[in-house]
Amino acid sequence: MPRPLVPDRRGRLLGAARELFQEQGWPATTVSDIAVRAGVGKGAVYLEFSSKTGILDALVRESSRRMIAHVRDRVQGADGLVDLAQVYRYGVEALLDDQLMRALFLGDVDVLGEHMDEVPVGRYRERLDWLKEYALQLQRAGVIDSRIDVDHIVRMLTAFTIGLVRSPAVTGQTADEDLSAAVTLFADVVSRGLAVDRPADVEAAREAQLLFLRRLDDQLIQLEEEDR
Repeated sequence: MPRPLVPDRRGRLLGAARELFQEQGWPATTVSDIAVRAGVGKGAVYLEFSSKTGILDALVRESSRRMIAHVRDRVQGADGLVDLAQVYRYGVEALLDDQLMRALFLGDVDVLGEHMDEVPVGRYRERLDWLKEYALQLQRAGVIDSRIDVDHIVRMLTAFTIGLVRSPAVTGQTADEDLSAAVTLFADVVSRGLAVDRPADVEAAREAQLLFLRRLDDQLIQLEEEDR
Protein backbone atom coordinates (compact mmCIF):
# COMPACT_ATOMS: atom_id res chain seq x y z
CA MET A 1 0.00 0.00 0.00
CA PRO A 2 1.23 3.54 -0.68
CA ARG A 3 2.45 5.45 2.33
CA PRO A 4 -0.08 8.03 3.60
CA LEU A 5 0.63 11.65 2.82
CA VAL A 6 2.04 13.73 5.67
CA PRO A 7 -0.28 16.68 6.44
CA ASP A 8 1.42 20.02 5.70
CA ARG A 9 4.73 18.30 5.04
CA ARG A 10 6.36 21.52 3.89
CA GLY A 11 5.28 23.38 7.01
CA ARG A 12 6.51 20.56 9.26
CA LEU A 13 9.88 20.55 7.54
CA LEU A 14 10.25 24.31 7.93
CA GLY A 15 9.24 24.11 11.58
CA ALA A 16 11.78 21.35 12.20
CA ALA A 17 14.50 23.25 10.33
CA ARG A 18 13.84 26.40 12.37
CA GLU A 19 14.01 24.47 15.65
CA LEU A 20 17.31 22.85 14.69
CA PHE A 21 18.73 26.15 13.48
CA GLN A 22 17.93 27.73 16.85
CA GLU A 23 19.37 24.77 18.76
CA GLN A 24 22.60 24.09 16.90
CA GLY A 25 23.07 26.61 14.08
CA TRP A 26 22.68 26.06 10.37
CA PRO A 27 26.14 24.66 9.51
CA ALA A 28 25.65 21.78 11.97
CA THR A 29 22.16 20.96 10.72
CA THR A 30 21.79 18.31 8.02
CA VAL A 31 18.91 17.37 5.75
CA SER A 32 18.71 14.07 7.62
CA ASP A 33 18.38 15.94 10.93
CA ILE A 34 15.50 17.95 9.53
CA ALA A 35 13.74 14.85 8.16
CA VAL A 36 14.02 13.02 11.49
CA ARG A 37 12.76 16.02 13.47
CA ALA A 38 9.81 16.43 11.06
CA GLY A 39 8.99 12.71 11.15
CA VAL A 40 9.41 12.11 7.42
CA GLY A 41 11.83 10.20 5.24
CA LYS A 42 14.90 12.01 3.90
CA GLY A 43 13.64 11.53 0.34
CA ALA A 44 10.45 13.39 1.21
CA VAL A 45 12.49 16.51 1.98
CA TYR A 46 13.57 16.69 -1.67
CA LEU A 47 9.96 16.53 -2.80
CA GLU A 48 9.55 19.95 -1.18
CA PHE A 49 13.01 21.51 -1.44
CA SER A 50 15.86 21.12 -3.89
CA SER A 51 18.60 21.39 -1.26
CA LYS A 52 19.48 22.42 2.27
CA THR A 53 20.06 25.95 0.93
CA GLY A 54 16.53 25.87 -0.48
CA ILE A 55 15.19 25.14 2.99
CA LEU A 56 17.08 28.08 4.46
CA ASP A 57 15.88 30.38 1.68
CA ALA A 58 12.30 29.35 2.50
CA LEU A 59 12.89 30.06 6.19
CA VAL A 60 14.25 33.51 5.37
CA ARG A 61 11.19 34.28 3.24
CA GLU A 62 8.91 33.05 6.03
CA SER A 63 10.69 35.26 8.57
CA SER A 64 10.66 38.21 6.17
CA ARG A 65 6.90 37.95 5.76
CA ARG A 66 6.49 37.89 9.53
CA MET A 67 8.57 41.06 9.78
CA ILE A 68 6.45 42.75 7.12
CA ALA A 69 3.28 41.74 8.98
CA HIS A 70 4.70 43.20 12.20
CA VAL A 71 5.52 46.52 10.56
CA ARG A 72 2.12 46.62 8.83
CA ASP A 73 0.35 46.07 12.16
CA ARG A 74 2.36 48.87 13.79
CA VAL A 75 1.62 51.27 10.93
CA GLN A 76 -2.09 50.45 10.87
CA GLY A 77 -2.35 50.65 14.66
CA ALA A 78 -0.63 54.05 14.97
CA ASP A 79 -2.84 56.99 15.85
CA GLY A 80 -0.69 59.72 14.36
CA LEU A 81 1.99 60.19 11.75
CA VAL A 82 4.42 57.34 11.09
CA ASP A 83 7.50 58.58 9.28
CA LEU A 84 10.22 56.77 7.36
CA ALA A 85 12.50 56.40 10.37
CA GLN A 86 9.74 54.87 12.49
CA VAL A 87 9.00 52.28 9.81
CA TYR A 88 12.70 51.42 9.76
CA ARG A 89 12.69 51.06 13.55
CA TYR A 90 9.60 48.82 13.48
CA GLY A 91 11.42 46.54 11.07
CA VAL A 92 14.42 46.24 13.37
CA GLU A 93 12.14 45.45 16.32
CA ALA A 94 10.76 42.49 14.39
CA LEU A 95 14.25 41.47 13.30
CA LEU A 96 15.52 41.31 16.88
CA ASP A 97 12.72 38.88 17.73
CA ASP A 98 13.79 36.45 15.00
CA GLN A 99 17.08 34.62 15.52
CA LEU A 100 17.45 33.73 11.84
CA MET A 101 16.90 37.26 10.54
CA ARG A 102 19.16 38.71 13.22
CA ALA A 103 21.96 36.37 12.14
CA LEU A 104 21.38 37.22 8.49
CA PHE A 105 21.21 40.96 9.16
CA LEU A 106 24.39 40.96 11.25
CA GLY A 107 26.32 38.70 8.89
CA ASP A 108 26.79 36.03 11.55
CA VAL A 109 28.91 33.43 9.73
CA ASP A 110 29.10 31.25 12.86
CA VAL A 111 25.33 30.82 12.74
CA LEU A 112 24.67 30.76 8.99
CA GLY A 113 28.00 29.46 7.66
CA GLU A 114 28.65 29.59 3.92
CA HIS A 115 25.08 30.68 3.23
CA MET A 116 26.22 34.26 3.91
CA ASP A 117 28.11 34.10 0.60
CA GLU A 118 25.11 32.70 -1.29
CA VAL A 119 22.43 35.30 -0.47
CA PRO A 120 21.21 36.71 -3.82
CA VAL A 121 21.39 40.49 -4.22
CA GLY A 122 19.52 41.02 -7.50
CA ARG A 123 16.08 41.20 -5.92
CA TYR A 124 17.23 43.92 -3.51
CA ARG A 125 17.81 46.36 -6.36
CA GLU A 126 14.08 46.33 -7.05
CA ARG A 127 13.41 46.99 -3.38
CA LEU A 128 15.65 50.04 -3.49
CA ASP A 129 13.53 51.40 -6.35
CA TRP A 130 10.43 50.86 -4.20
CA LEU A 131 12.11 52.59 -1.28
CA LYS A 132 12.94 55.57 -3.51
CA GLU A 133 9.32 55.81 -4.68
CA TYR A 134 8.13 55.50 -1.08
CA ALA A 135 10.41 58.40 -0.07
CA LEU A 136 9.04 60.49 -2.95
CA GLN A 137 5.49 59.80 -1.80
CA LEU A 138 6.42 60.89 1.72
CA GLN A 139 7.78 64.12 0.28
CA ARG A 140 4.47 64.74 -1.49
CA ALA A 141 2.66 64.01 1.78
CA GLY A 142 4.72 66.62 3.59
CA VAL A 143 6.59 64.14 5.78
CA ILE A 144 10.04 64.57 4.22
CA ASP A 145 11.67 67.84 3.22
CA SER A 146 11.20 68.13 -0.56
CA ARG A 147 14.58 69.85 -0.91
CA ILE A 148 16.38 66.61 -0.01
CA ASP A 149 17.28 64.31 -2.91
CA VAL A 150 15.57 60.96 -2.33
CA ASP A 151 18.57 59.18 -3.86
CA HIS A 152 20.63 60.53 -0.97
CA ILE A 153 18.02 59.27 1.51
CA VAL A 154 18.10 55.77 0.03
CA ARG A 155 21.90 55.72 0.04
CA MET A 156 21.96 56.87 3.67
CA LEU A 157 19.58 54.12 4.80
CA THR A 158 21.42 51.52 2.73
CA ALA A 159 24.82 52.60 4.04
CA PHE A 160 23.60 52.41 7.64
CA THR A 161 22.15 48.95 7.10
CA ILE A 162 25.29 47.66 5.38
CA GLY A 163 27.34 49.19 8.16
CA LEU A 164 25.37 47.23 10.76
CA VAL A 165 25.83 44.04 8.75
CA ARG A 166 29.58 44.51 8.49
CA SER A 167 30.26 46.01 11.92
CA PRO A 168 30.69 42.70 13.83
CA ALA A 169 33.92 42.09 11.89
CA VAL A 170 35.32 45.23 13.55
CA THR A 171 33.43 45.60 16.83
CA GLY A 172 32.50 41.98 17.55
CA GLN A 173 28.98 40.62 17.91
CA THR A 174 26.43 43.25 18.90
CA ALA A 175 24.06 42.71 21.82
CA ASP A 176 20.38 43.17 21.05
CA GLU A 177 20.01 46.14 23.37
CA ASP A 178 23.01 47.89 21.80
CA LEU A 179 21.70 47.30 18.29
CA SER A 180 18.26 48.54 19.30
CA ALA A 181 19.73 51.67 20.90
CA ALA A 182 21.84 52.41 17.82
CA VAL A 183 18.88 52.01 15.47
CA THR A 184 16.64 54.13 17.70
CA LEU A 185 19.23 56.91 17.80
CA PHE A 186 19.69 56.71 14.03
CA ALA A 187 15.93 56.82 13.48
CA ASP A 188 15.54 59.84 15.77
CA VAL A 189 18.32 61.74 14.00
CA VAL A 190 16.88 60.86 10.58
CA SER A 191 13.38 61.93 11.63
CA ARG A 192 14.63 65.36 12.71
CA GLY A 193 16.84 65.75 9.67
CA LEU A 194 14.11 64.93 7.15
CA ALA A 195 11.21 66.67 8.87
CA VAL A 196 9.43 69.74 7.56
CA ASP A 197 7.92 72.56 9.57
CA ARG A 198 4.32 72.13 8.44
CA PRO A 199 1.45 69.65 8.94
CA ALA A 200 1.82 66.37 7.05
CA ASP A 201 -0.85 64.30 5.30
CA VAL A 202 -1.02 61.36 7.72
CA GLU A 203 -3.29 59.21 5.55
CA ALA A 204 -1.20 59.73 2.41
CA ALA A 205 1.89 58.70 4.37
CA ARG A 206 0.11 55.59 5.67
CA GLU A 207 -1.02 54.63 2.16
CA ALA A 208 2.56 55.00 0.90
CA GLN A 209 3.86 52.81 3.73
CA LEU A 210 1.29 50.09 3.15
CA LEU A 211 1.99 50.09 -0.59
CA PHE A 212 5.71 49.66 0.07
CA LEU A 213 5.04 46.76 2.46
CA ARG A 214 2.60 45.15 0.04
CA ARG A 215 5.19 45.21 -2.72
CA LEU A 216 7.73 43.53 -0.46
CA ASP A 217 5.19 40.89 0.55
CA ASP A 218 4.11 40.25 -3.05
CA GLN A 219 7.73 39.73 -4.07
CA LEU A 220 8.18 37.12 -1.34
CA ILE A 221 4.94 35.36 -2.34
CA GLN A 222 6.17 35.21 -5.93
CA LEU A 223 9.48 33.72 -4.81
CA GLU A 224 7.62 31.11 -2.76
CA GLU A 225 5.51 30.14 -5.76
CA GLU A 226 8.59 29.87 -7.97
CA ASP A 227 10.22 27.59 -5.40
CA ARG A 228 7.34 25.11 -5.31
